[in-house]
Amino acid sequence: MLRKKQISTYKGYLEKKIVFAILFVLVAATADAQFLFRVSGNGLSAPSYLLGTIHYLPGSLLDNSAEYLEAEAQCRQMYVEGKPTPGKIDNQQQRQEQPKVTYPDGKNIFDFIDTESAAILKEKFKEATKIDLNDTTWKSFWDWTPAAYYNFLASRLKSQTRPHGGMDGVLMMKAQKQGWDVGELDDEELTLESLNEHQNELPPTIDIQADSLMALLKGYEQKRQILTEGYEKLTKYWILGDYEGFASTQLTSVHQHTAMFEKRNAKWLPRMQVAMSEKPTMFVFGAGHLIGEQGVIQLLRTAGYEVEQIKIKQLSR
Repeated sequence: MLRKKQISTYKGYLEKKIVFAILFVLVAATADAQFLFRVSGNGLSAPSYLLGTIHYLPGSLLDNSAEYLEAEAQCRQMYVEGKPTPGKIDNQQQRQEQPKVTYPDGKNIFDFIDTESAAILKEKFKEATKIDLNDTTWKSFWDWTPAAYYNFLASRLKSQTRPHGGMDGVLMMKAQKQGWDVGELDDEELTLESLNEHQNELPPTIDIQADSLMALLKGYEQKRQILTEGYEKLTKYWILGDYEGFASTQLTSVHQHTAMFEKRNAKWLPRMQVAMSEKPTMFVFGAGHLIGEQGVIQLLRTAGYEVEQIKIKQLSR
């Protein structure tokens, strides 16, 4: 017979599965426009479109979107944030001259985290990799820095708590199959700048890294809950086309990551203007780039374009 705690945990798991199921049923019934915007005026002979995506949602959600399909039919090319190229990110990371943080001689990860954190680390790492850190066969992993473990576990938490859809990639492949040209808004310099910003956020010393890792380990399940609820909220905003609700929750994140959002938006603008002047274009990128005074929408309006959201219409059941 299941213990009360096990029953409670299983009940919570089922409730989350039900929430996602309800959201995706809602998508099938009402998802039409979402964060889809028409760009016109300022000398354009035909409108272009912005689609702000939630990256992890499946691209198939738009198969039933009359508004998106209509907008897509008017376009002749697509621009995405960046096209995946084998080795591109690795080469850029190798070009970064970031000082590497290493342990003092004879020390390793377990000299810098407490016993409770070490036990949790071994448990979570074994769940993810099947590697037992108690086994000296795998002693090389003891030399991983706290930041490396932090990034590994944080990435795993994200992948466990959100759907796996890749909306941007699906739409890009669809465009390519239609014979469209697919361009990139980012270039190597922009991508490298974003990587550098992320690297600069990493704690500079082993001790500070260890404190961050221990905080993550001891709050692991709470962090999972926060991420799950956050993704559910963003998914709901997108499904309902509630751009204002989405913007209100994401503005702080945008301001905290200027290279990732505001600097990229400013450099995207002239590329977007050239593309729109050539032919009707569908721009597909993360919805966070839409929002704020330095968001793509406001930048386009300041440049003289009309930008309007295409509202959701109820689909027949």
